[in-house]
Amino acid sequence: MAHVPEAVHDHSDDPGFVTRTKFLTGVALVTGGVMTAAILVPVIGFAAADTLKPEEWRWVDVGALSDFPDGQVTSIAVSGPAPESDRRAFIRNKEGALLAIWNRCAHLGCPVAYSAGGDVYSCPCHGGAYDSLGRVTAGPPPRPLDRFDIKITTAEGKDVARQEDVAKGVPTAGAKPTDRVLLGRPFSIDEDQQPYELKGPGEPVTGVLANLYPF
Repeated sequence: MAHVPEAVHDHSDDPGFVTRTKFLTGVALVTGGVMTAAILVPVIGFAAADTLKPEEWRWVDVGALSDFPDGQVTSIAVSGPAPESDRRAFIRNKEGALLAIWNRCAHLGCPVAYSAGGDVYSCPCHGGAYDSLGRVTAGPPPRPLDRFDIKITTAEGKDVARQEDVAKGVPTAGAKPTDRVLLGRPFSIDEDQQPYELKGPGEPVTGVLANLYPF
């Protein structure tokens, strides 16, 4: 006679029963999650801390007005109150006004170079090109070159002229050659030279993509 073996219950449908495979799978998932968090949390925290940290800045005297000849663009090193503030700026003295343009490319932050012959700026890293006012003419930069606030004072510190219009810069009419040029906080601009809060490399100041940069 044929023998029908008795069915053996394997407990797989029992919610309280945990097999060795399920246990090991759970341990692996938990371990992976902990390791991922251990890696990502410090990285994200570091990036967010740098972005959210308000930048220290104060007016920095960069020389007498005579140090920036009329009709020329002068490259200078700027030293701020902290290492993060140390930068290089192009002081443009043309058309009766001074503009202070940061040499940091708006794409990935490479230092741009100024060409006096074409009165343009270019980035050697990825082909970013800018016109005489730092507006993008070619390449990947998402916005124009950033600028610095700028003003002219007497040797005693009394204001002679301030940058009331970002597009026009600070007027030099009425200023003496011995008056001082001071640079202030950096800021970003759009293609119409309208000012915005300073953005990091690669961040646009307008458009849909600007919403992807909450900081």
